Amino acid sequence: MVVQEARKWREVLMFLILSVFIWPVIASGFVATYGLAFWVYFILSGPPGPQ
Repeated sequence: MVVQEARKWREVLMFLILSVFIWPVIASGFVATYGLAFWVYFILSGPPGPQ
């Protein structure tokens, strides 16, 4: 019983660490990379609009 309770607590702790710290950092990294890719594209190709 004690082993299962400790395992459950560790699982809940890992879920909280993942959901509060790691996934927001990963999501922000993806958004920043996407924005940087568009920024570099527009630097190289010029602004959008009629040519």
